[in-house]
Amino acid sequence: MVCDRCIMVVRQEFEKAGLVPINVNMGQVILKNLPSEKQLKKISLQLNQFGFEILDDKNQKLIEKIKNLLIEKVQGGDIEEHFSITEFLTRKLSKAYTQMSRLFSEVEGITLEQFFILQKTEKVKELLVYDELTLSEIA
Repeated sequence: MVCDRCIMVVRQEFEKAGLVPINVNMGQVILKNLPSEKQLKKISLQLNQFGFEILDDKNQKLIEKIKNLLIEKVQGGDIEEHFSITEFLTRKLSKAYTQMSRLFSEVEGITLEQFFILQKTEKVKELLVYDELTLSEIA
């Protein structure tokens, strides 16, 4: 999930399935009660229509956390001049960077650095389309 609209759709779909989401954030839903198998299957089918999926694999969850952290960092626009992906992810997830990097590359087919650059590129495109900032401000 990348935007507020995505979060709203996910919340609505959980509610349609009879589940009560306490909190819906990018990549995470916290429910009031554990869903039954039937509810879980129903919500999975509903979310798949929108391109979302429920992850139950530990590695998939870690990759989603990594993606979400990097997307939030780019969307927040607060990237320091000497920003280090290694330090950032190690601090946020308390895991060895080499393991995270290897897993990410194996599953996603690109490096963490390439993913981060792609996110920054998408953010610049978005800023250019909205035409609210000058090229100097975007740079």
